[in-house]
Amino acid sequence: MDLKQKIRNLIQSGYIEGELQVDPLWYILWKPEELEQFNLEYNFKDYAPEFIGFGDSGSNELLAVNNAGEIFTLPAIGMESRYAVKIANSFDELTKLMVKTN
Repeated sequence: MDLKQKIRNLIQSGYIEGELQVDPLWYILWKPEELEQFNLEYNFKDYAPEFIGFGDSGSNELLAVNNAGEIFTLPAIGMESRYAVKIANSFDELTKLMVKTN
């Protein structure tokens, strides 16, 4: 899975930020060139190593994907894999839950 390309495609399709039809009810996608930096800053490697972050809710929830391509939310504060909540089986399924704001 090429996560950067998936995010780039979503952004080019107008899914930059908007309403999410499941908790946390809002999404903001990180730019592909920011993925590594944000994952380092949130310390995914130590707190939730089986996930890669790719966005957030604008507050305390992070969007992340696992190696199987499933989409989860994780708390930004107190992040641990055991607190991951699955919201979609794939990016295709995720887009059905996302509302474009533009």
